[in-house]
Amino acid sequence: MDSMPYIFAGLIGLASLAVSLLLALRRLKTSEERIATAVSRKQAQVERIKKIARVTLQQARDLRDARRRKAMAELGCEDLEQRLKAAGAADRRIYVLDDRRTQKDQGWLLRVVNIEYGARVNASLTPTALDSWKRGRRFLVWALDEKKAREKVNARFPENKGFAVMGVESYLG
Repeated sequence: MDSMPYIFAGLIGLASLAVSLLLALRRLKTSEERIATAVSRKQAQVERIKKIARVTLQQARDLRDARRRKAMAELGCEDLEQRLKAAGAADRRIYVLDDRRTQKDQGWLLRVVNIEYGARVNASLTPTALDSWKRGRRFLVWALDEKKAREKVNARFPENKGFAVMGVESYLG
């Protein structure tokens, strides 16, 4: 019976070892669960980062494309503005005085000027229109000869109102 306390002590030691092993296994299981959770969170974070990176890359491409389109549109606008300026230049514009004509009539371009157009005739015109009268407007007139063409222009734009014919040329258009 001398061995009884040793057996009892051994059983207690074995029980405490079993409890320690159980606690260690629980901690190990808890740690494994935390690690698995952390790994899954990390994987989810990596997937979110990849998704955001793809979206960001696409946005960068879209931005480059938009900038390229904007640059092309600006070039187109500049070209259009230049063509509008060229088309709107007063020396290129031709006004038709009268489109009635006979087969014997020929075309005449007469340049009509009125330096005081705004003050005497129509002060409400735009500065561009007033300037075009100062530089001279070209009118297409159908007439038998230059003299008849001048008569038609003088009837519409009389000299006593400040108009003057500054040039006449034959029109072949």
